[in-house]
Amino acid sequence: MALDLSELNSVSKKFYDSTVTQQVYEKDAFYAKALKKGNVSWDGGTQIQWPIRYTKLAQAESIGPRDQISYTGAETRTACVLDWKYIIDKTTLHLDEKIKNGGKGQIISLVKDKTTELSEDMLDFFCTDLYATSSVSNKIIPLSTIVDSADTYGGVAVADAAEWASEENSTTTELNLYGEYSLSYYVNLCTFGPNAPNYHVTTKNLFSKLESLIEPQKRYEDKETADLGFRNLTFHGITVVPTAYMPAGYWYGLDMDQFEIRYHPDYNFKVSDWFELPQAGYPWAAAKTVIWAGNILCRMRKTSFKMSALDYTI
Repeated sequence: MALDLSELNSVSKKFYDSTVTQQVYEKDAFYAKALKKGNVSWDGGTQIQWPIRYTKLAQAESIGPRDQISYTGAETRTACVLDWKYIIDKTTLHLDEKIKNGGKGQIISLVKDKTTELSEDMLDFFCTDLYATSSVSNKIIPLSTIVDSADTYGGVAVADAAEWASEENSTTTELNLYGEYSLSYYVNLCTFGPNAPNYHVTTKNLFSKLESLIEPQKRYEDKETADLGFRNLTFHGITVVPTAYMPAGYWYGLDMDQFEIRYHPDYNFKVSDWFELPQAGYPWAAAKTVIWAGNILCRMRKTSFKMSALDYTI
């Protein structure tokens, strides 16, 4: 006998719905790292907003003991803003699925599988948008826009704030560890005081290329990342992880201390109850939705870099 709607919701809430949040946040290296660092919720408001200092104060000067001091103001701060972005996913349980999976155990099994499928579909959507090579107006801001030397981000243009830019290279094709336009070159270039790239994300093929470049006795792993379930290497103590979602030729060196997943606490993978669909023309079917509202925030861009033309065969 198939579960009725109240039983279906009871089983889902008790056992399965929480896996949506866990799987989306924990099954991708970037999101898992951000989650471990601590996400920041942002409750309400028309936009997500945070302050930055975009230029030096530049008020220090050498003086004589009796020089008259001139006091002038200097604008060094501005506010970055991001629009809320919304992601919704949904699944259905149709009449024939109820019949073919008759019996309490079978229906529960199907509901569990549909919940897992919903999580995987949500993750796929998140990662596709995160690693996209260009911004789309109704989607979250991708890494390619955040980690860029020219793109406006958070409403602040690089032309107006030269410090509000990342390092990027779209011409170098060979992956090198040292020398000009190498990994160490860009890590050094993006080091600003104690802040620097501390997490590398790249393609599977470029990850393998890195393996071939590092001496066998130096192929260390980051235990924390390994414990999260991700294959990884370290280069000078910096974790390197591959992802299938990364566009060919891309390599990101990210300062993860600057990144946050800003979300609305009431819509952080909020899962609906199963509900019937008679008005949609399916009187014996049921549906469930999950929604998320937020965006990707970066407080300082200049401590991250990207390379986008690397060829793993060279």
